Amino acid sequence: MTSPSPYAKDIDNLLYHSAIVGGLSVGYSVIGKRVLKMKPADLGRLDVKDSAKIVGTVTLALWTQDVLIRQGIIPANIIKTT
Repeated sequence: MTSPSPYAKDIDNLLYHSAIVGGLSVGYSVIGKRVLKMKPADLGRLDVKDSAKIVGTVTLALWTQDVLIRQGIIPANIIKTT
């Protein structure tokens, strides 16, 4: 039986954080579209306005993740690294 790679914990934690930030970003995009009546960013022609929408959405998602971790609602990592 082989032992797992030493980077397996890092990859698992990376996937965990990607899922959290990705899900929050999609959620904030949906809220922006439905509540604020914002047009989603057009990735085909990325201008300053569309870039600001993407940066704002991801920044808000990262901030929310940080707040949820500090309040103990979600864990900082699913696999503790030593």
